[in-house]
Amino acid sequence: MSAGEWAAIIGAQVCLVLLVVLVVVIVRLDRAAAEMRAATRDIKAQAEIAIDELRTAVRDADFELDRIDALVSGAERVTGRVDAASGLAVKVITSPVVKVMAAGTGTKRAVQRLTGQEPAPRRKRKAG
Repeated sequence: MSAGEWAAIIGAQVCLVLLVVLVVVIVRLDRAAAEMRAATRDIKAQAEIAIDELRTAVRDADFELDRIDALVSGAERVTGRVDAASGLAVKVITSPVVKVMAAGTGTKRAVQRLTGQEPAPRRKRKAG
């Protein structure tokens, strides 16, 4: 056998080894791809369940928010009515009370002057 024949045999064996290595790599890649597809299917199934639960939670939260909005709107209306009523009550009560007190004080002073008593000096209000 000549050197060329030996080189051809060695070249064929190297190609055979490379082919076996390539086949092993391809088989492993195929297994990895199959595992990736299975994992993707599992993740998709779990994600669909989670998304359904999330949709339900969002619907429930939206319903509760609508209820709270209705309660807050009602409370705002009541607060406005109470403010208006209390303002009206203050106007109705304070005006006659102040007038009666002023009239009473004036009458008291007039009676004191008519009877000859010295009226009490006016008190100064403290600031603050």
